Amino acid sequence: MALVQPAQADVTGRVLDEAGQPLAGARVSREARGEAVVTDSAGVFALPAPAGVVTVVAAARGFFHASREVAAPAADVTLVMTAVPTDDDPAYPLAPPSTCAPCHPQQVGEWTGSPMALAGANTWVYDLYDGTGTPGGANGFVYTRDSILADHNPASECASCHQPEPWAATPFIPMLPLAQAGQQHGISCEVCHRLAEIDETKVNYPGLYPGVVRMARSTTAGAIQFGLLGDVAYRAGSMRPSYQPQLAAAVCAACHQDKNDPDDDGDFEEADGVISEPTYLEWLASSYATPGSPDHATCVDCHMAPTDATVACSVYTPSQPRPAGQLRSHRIEGTTARFLEAAVSVGVTATVVDGELAVDVALTNDRTGHHVPTGVTVRNMILLVSARRASDGLALTSTGDQVVDALGGIGDPAAGYVAGLPGKLYAKVPVDAAGAGPVFFTEAASLAVDNRIPAHGVDHSHYRFALPPAGGPIEVEARVIYRRAFRAVVDAKGWTTDGHGQPLEDLQAPHFGHLMANATATLDAPAADEGGCGCASARSDRVTPVLALGVLAALRRRRRR
Repeated sequence: MALVQPAQADVTGRVLDEAGQPLAGARVSREARGEAVVTDSAGVFALPAPAGVVTVVAAARGFFHASREVAAPAADVTLVMTAVPTDDDPAYPLAPPSTCAPCHPQQVGEWTGSPMALAGANTWVYDLYDGTGTPGGANGFVYTRDSILADHNPASECASCHQPEPWAATPFIPMLPLAQAGQQHGISCEVCHRLAEIDETKVNYPGLYPGVVRMARSTTAGAIQFGLLGDVAYRAGSMRPSYQPQLAAAVCAACHQDKNDPDDDGDFEEADGVISEPTYLEWLASSYATPGSPDHATCVDCHMAPTDATVACSVYTPSQPRPAGQLRSHRIEGTTARFLEAAVSVGVTATVVDGELAVDVALTNDRTGHHVPTGVTVRNMILLVSARRASDGLALTSTGDQVVDALGGIGDPAAGYVAGLPGKLYAKVPVDAAGAGPVFFTEAASLAVDNRIPAHGVDHSHYRFALPPAGGPIEVEARVIYRRAFRAVVDAKGWTTDGHGQPLEDLQAPHFGHLMANATATLDAPAADEGGCGCASARSDRVTPVLALGVLAALRRRRRR
C-alpha cells in the first residue's frame, strides 16, 4: 500500500489518537473498497475518491476503526482513533455461533460442519488422548495411559487447540468427555475474532497458551471484534471492529505450529523439543510468505476461498456493496479433495538401459505454500511406481531397491499394504530417546526421517524393472497417494472412518488413500535378445478438478491486482 501523493487525492487529512498525537502507518480507505493508503509519520493521508459523499475509514492494529462521511473532494479531514482496551476477563463468556448467525448467516453456515466446527469432537483425537473415541480407541498408544508425561501432565495441552472455548476460560484443563465435546463448538467465531495478539516469537507454544495468546474479553469495551477488513465502518451497539493483521497467518500458528516439551517445564521453544505441527514455519520460510513475491499468499488467501458475497452482514448495509471476491468463505478447507488434487505434480520418464526398464520420477511441490505432506505426524504421502506389458497387463518385476517404507503397511498389496513395492513414502517420523518409532509427538526425542517436500521443492527417485522376453509396448505409471495416518496406526485403532465420521479413504480401493496426482509413460521395448536402448514417450497427468483450477485462477487474479 503506497502513500498516494496529495496532488492526486480527493480526500486529505490526518489520523490521530485520542491524545491528539499522529498515528503513522494507519490504513485509510473508502468503506467496503479494500484498497487503502497508509498515513505518513505525521499521520497525514491522501485518499483518491470519486466526487460525492463517501465514507472514509481509518484502521490500525490496537485501535477501533474510525470513520467519517465526507463530501469529496475534501481537505483537513480528521479521524480520531480509540485504543482497544488491553484488559481480558476469562469470566467473560465467548458468544456461541448462534449469537453471530442472525447478522452473519452465510459465514456461520459455511463454518457449520467444517473441520473447525468439529475439532472438539474429533474421534481420532480422543482415541490418541484417552482411548474413548471409537470402539478400538484403547488399542495402541493412549496418551493418558502410556505417555512418559502422563503422570505429571495428565491433561496435556490438547484442549488448547481442539476445545479452545473451555480452555480459554480455564487454561490447562483436560479434554471434556466425548459426550460433552459437541457442546463447545470447536474453533468458533469468537475464538478467532476475539484474539487480540499472538506473540510471534513463541509460535511453537500450543493453542491459546497463556502469556503467548491474548484474548480481548473486555469488561469495559463490550463486544470487540477483530478482523482483516480494515474498511469496515459499522458500529452495532457495543460491537466495534478492530483491524488485526495477524489473522491472515500468524493466528493460524496457534494451532498449526507447535513443539513438544520433553522435560515438561512449560518452555515449548527449547532446542531439545521436536516440532510436531510444522505448517506455519514452513510457510514462513517459503516465498509464499514474502510480500511482493509473485507467490505471496497467506493462510487466508489459500484456505478461505473468495466468495461472490458483496455484504458481510445481513443487518448492516455499507455505503456501497463490496466487489465480489473480497469476502472469504468460513469453511476453511485443508485436506479436501480439491486441495489435495492441486498440491503437487508428477512427471515420469522411461527408457531401456542395459537391458532393463529404467524409470525416473520427479515429484514437485509446485502448488502448496508449505511442505507436502504437512500437519500432524501421522499424515503421509506415498508414491507408487508400476510397469506392465500393454498387451495383457502383466506386471513387470522390480529389480531396483527404491521401495516404499514399512510405514506404507506390511501385508497384501490388494488390501492397501504397499510396503516393499516400488515407490517412496514421504513423512515426518518421530522416534523416542532409544530411537524407536514412530511415536506420538509428545514422546519424540528426535526425527528419524523428514523427507517431506518443501514449497517449490522437487524430489527425484529412480526405479528398475525386468523387461519381458518378447519386448513390445510397456506402460509405466506413477501415482501419488495421500494417507491420513500410517497404516499400522489405522489397524491398531480399528479406524474405518476419519475423525469426523466420514469413510476413511485409506482403506478404500483402488488407491487406499486419496489420489493426488498421477503420470503415465509408454515405450516400445525391444525383445530381450535384440539389445538396443529402446525409445520412450511420456505423458504427465494431474488429477485437478475444474473447481480446484477455479480456486487457483482466482488466487492468480488476486495477485495481479
